Amino acid sequence: MSSILPFYSYIMDWISKAWRTVDLSDLPGGLFQKVTQMRHAFSVGCAALLFLVGTSPLQSFSGPGPRRGWVDQSPHKSAFVESNGVKLHYLDWGGQGKTLVFLAGLGHNAHIFDDLAPRLTARFRVLAMTRRGFGLSDKPASGYDVDTRVADVLGFLNALQLRRVILVGHSIAGDELTAFAASYADRVESLIYLDAAYDRSQEPDAQAVREGKEPPGAPSIPKEALLSVDAYLSYFEKSFSREWSSAFEASLRDGIEIHPDGTVERRTPDSIYRAIRKGSLLASLDYSSVRPRTLSLYEDPSMYDDTQARKELVEEIDRSIALLRRSGPQVEIARLPGAGHYLFIDHLDDVVKKMIAFLQ
Repeated sequence: MSSILPFYSYIMDWISKAWRTVDLSDLPGGLFQKVTQMRHAFSVGCAALLFLVGTSPLQSFSGPGPRRGWVDQSPHKSAFVESNGVKLHYLDWGGQGKTLVFLAGLGHNAHIFDDLAPRLTARFRVLAMTRRGFGLSDKPASGYDVDTRVADVLGFLNALQLRRVILVGHSIAGDELTAFAASYADRVESLIYLDAAYDRSQEPDAQAVREGKEPPGAPSIPKEALLSVDAYLSYFEKSFSREWSSAFEASLRDGIEIHPDGTVERRTPDSIYRAIRKGSLLASLDYSSVRPRTLSLYEDPSMYDDTQARKELVEEIDRSIALLRRSGPQVEIARLPGAGHYLFIDHLDDVVKKMIAFLQ
């Protein structure tokens, strides 16, 4: 029996994931809730069935630590749209009021907002888009410059007939926010940068790219971490213990392929990581043209143990804030004491309060 468990677990995991990604966007509210409950029950059933044959959903794979039974419990719809020639995956948490659209940082997808998004649906309709190259979105060989990424966002809004939105971005998504607001100010109600408004043109890698060198690719992962889903998740849980959450785990799960033998690999090739970094490092962003009301949240450099890294981050934040303030008095800056780069995870309550107060 043990020899077939990895393959059996792979099949159950694949079926469960396929069911979770069924497009439910056209269902009416009441039916959507019932189908969501059925989807949840199905996932739980898969976990129970695997347990009964002698394994939990991840114990069939080699790797450190026990596999935790896992179900995507964030109350969202999962759907796709065609935008700018590519298929983009997005999540829709529903809600009432103005539309708020999240964009993830490099290496992540819409699921990284699984914990934050539901906290906002009482006041806003909340969606999150996964950019090309990541998660379940298409992964063409090209189109990772900032202009094309902005065109993807525009196509996404047009496809969903969203005339004017609140754009919220984490990390490298700040480049899309800045460029989009400069080109399509009439489509933006407000901007919120989640440790995302940075002047990347002054980074050491930017000069190297301008000289024709390639930027760094995806962060390296030890081979042992690719032996199973459990090993992969355990590696990241140890590496990102401060940021670990159901949303972080969901984003990681959506970013990997599981092979029949239980081994895993990233969905996103290294070349795409390099291309998107290159696109951001070479972008000429005009912060002075950012006219919508803007909230920019920043992490706390004092959280870094390395003195030089802390000093460089302080300088980078100060330089970036100075650039952002050039756009006018509509910019509000907030530094969150004790917060890390994933401040919307490690300081979730603070970020929710800041966002709601700013948007009221």
